[in-house]
Amino acid sequence: MSGDSLRIAFQGSASDVEVMHELLSPWNVSFTNLDEADLAIVYKEKPLKMEKTIIIPSDCSDFNTCVKNTNSECKKRLGKPVSVVAGSKTILSITPQTLYCYEGSIRSKSDAAASAVAEASESLVFLTLDVINEYWKILRETLSPKPSKLYRLITNLPIAYNLAPKHLRDWFMREQSRPDDFLFCDKLSLDALRFVLVRAIEKSSSKKLHGKMWNGKKHVFMLTHDVDTREGLGRAKKLKKTEDRYDLPSAWYIPSKKYRLEPEAIREFADHGEVGAHDTKHDGKLGQISGDKLIERLLEARKMLEGIIRKQVKGFRAPLLQHSFKIIHALRNAGYAYDTSIPTWEPKHPETMKAHGIATVYPMTIEGITEIPITLPQDHQLLNVLGLSPEEALKEWMTMMDFIKNIGGMSTILIHPDHKLAFPENSMMYDELLNMIASDSDVLVSLPMDMGDLAR
Repeated sequence: MSGDSLRIAFQGSASDVEVMHELLSPWNVSFTNLDEADLAIVYKEKPLKMEKTIIIPSDCSDFNTCVKNTNSECKKRLGKPVSVVAGSKTILSITPQTLYCYEGSIRSKSDAAASAVAEASESLVFLTLDVINEYWKILRETLSPKPSKLYRLITNLPIAYNLAPKHLRDWFMREQSRPDDFLFCDKLSLDALRFVLVRAIEKSSSKKLHGKMWNGKKHVFMLTHDVDTREGLGRAKKLKKTEDRYDLPSAWYIPSKKYRLEPEAIREFADHGEVGAHDTKHDGKLGQISGDKLIERLLEARKMLEGIIRKQVKGFRAPLLQHSFKIIHALRNAGYAYDTSIPTWEPKHPETMKAHGIATVYPMTIEGITEIPITLPQDHQLLNVLGLSPEEALKEWMTMMDFIKNIGGMSTILIHPDHKLAFPENSMMYDELLNMIASDSDVLVSLPMDMGDLAR
């Protein structure tokens, strides 16, 4: 396929159209009417009479009149991962709620609807799972997490969580065992859905889909920092000077009322970089606020920083990486363009006290806000939760970035000036990371605010 986009006609509800757009957003496809389309995708409706058609299975009656959705072989496979080739050396997997299997796919020709489908298409492709329903399942589970008892206790106290000694907080978060590996083959279930759909489109259309997002580069890298304390602000200024030597822009998320800000330093962060809001007090209580009070708090954080840097603040990152539909909705009403509070995957999220993430390495649109996942486990998770050394953390990041590069995703890294990797004794390792990024001709180094614009 050339630079022209593949034209797709989608038959489904308006909300399902949005999901289809989201799943295929990293690829060069466009959506059009049936007369102009190269192929059709059908969901929860009777298949169209078109030569090239993809059927997404569902439990609706129209679908079940055309295909069998249960058999003995299917029952044997339930609960087992479905794998899909995502890159030249990458296979992703997902364990779906429902798996559809087919005995010849089409019912007997005594079924009039099935007969019409069989005659209409020589390249009819049936998926084995409901990618749209699975998408909603992942999104709901990620943005409506069940808080742990410890998290509820700490965030409901009348004092801020970070008034407790740091060593005590780290003790509660510490994992006793490390993951066998940090590869994403079984952690990118949302992206597995994308590639299941892409491979079906390529099979039906006999054309190769090409990525459209990174301005001709294979992948993107975003360097971000949360400046949580006054001490961290001092180290942040030194990190910025190191990054400037490599001509690498970075994003700095700053709480507006937790400590005394230095306007001159904050403005320097915004010069060849970006400043984003990191709540006001950084007390961990953002998720406990609702309605107008939540919007007012988010707006206050943004306006105070804008008054300092004299530029628009487009982005937000929540303390403790708190996230929910409620917060995203409030961010939109408070005038933000993007959020970057959801990890792709981390071994022990503070809210759930277990592995948690949104399972994608691409930007998304949720509630009208661009969501830019933190695709690499943050430094706190690797250093404080898993107990890795800075050398081990750097090695794992490099391995994960190579994985993400292979599937054309984005590497969003979060490094706190308050943690070990930013300490002076580890400056050589930080230089090594920056040098690797600056010397990679295949990478687009971006700021989250620019990535938000590009994704939209």
